[in-house]
Amino acid sequence: MSLKFYEKFLENMGRFSFAKMRPFFFFVILVLPLLSAAVFLFFQNTRIQELEERFASASAKGKMAFERKAKKERFLRHYSNADPYFLDQKIESFSFLQNEKNQLETWLRHPALPRKEAIQERLSFLTEGTNRLSFAEENIRASGRIKETDEKQRHPVQMDENDLKKLLALIEDIQIGSYLPSNESPQLIVRELRLKKIKSPLQSEIFEIEMDLLKREFAPQ
Repeated sequence: MSLKFYEKFLENMGRFSFAKMRPFFFFVILVLPLLSAAVFLFFQNTRIQELEERFASASAKGKMAFERKAKKERFLRHYSNADPYFLDQKIESFSFLQNEKNQLETWLRHPALPRKEAIQERLSFLTEGTNRLSFAEENIRASGRIKETDEKQRHPVQMDENDLKKLLALIEDIQIGSYLPSNESPQLIVRELRLKKIKSPLQSEIFEIEMDLLKREFAPQ
C-alpha cells in the first residue's frame, strides 16, 4: 500500500469521527483551551493581588514603625532638656486669685469700709504664701535613663478659672486657650485631681484644688 492510501484513510477516518461527534463535545473541545487560559490568568491575577497586599501591609507597618521611632525621639528630646527645678520655680511660685487680691486692696483703701479685719485676713491669705502650691516628694524610683517621683500636694489651694487653665497648660504640656506650655517642663502626669467649687468673699465662683502628680525626668542621650 502506498503512502497516499494511508493519508486518504486517515482523512476519511477524521471526517467520519467529526461527522459522528455530538455538537456538545465539539464545543467542549473548542472552548477547553480558552477556559484553561482563563483559569490560569485568574489564579495568576489572584497571586499578584496577594503579593501587592502583602507589600502594602509591609510598607504600612514600616511607615508606622518609622513614625513611632520619630515620635519617641521627639518625646525624648523634649523631656531630656527639662529644668530639674521646674516644679519649684514655675509651679509652686504661682500667685493665684490676683484679680481678687487687687479688688481687696482697693476696698481696704476705702475709708468708709466696715469690717476691715475680715478683708485684711483674706488679703493676708492671698499674699503671704499660704495659698500657693507645695508638693512633697515621695517614692523616688530610677531605672535606666528614667527617674520617677510621686509629688503629693501638701494642702488645698484656691484659684479662679484662668489660674486653673494656666496651671494645667504647664502640667499637661498643651496649650489651653491663650496659655502656653513650657519647653523646660519634665513629664508631669496628674494621678489624682480633687476639685471643689466654692464662693470667694467677693461672691465669685472659684475652685479649691488638690492634686497628686507623677513626675518623670529623662537623662540626656
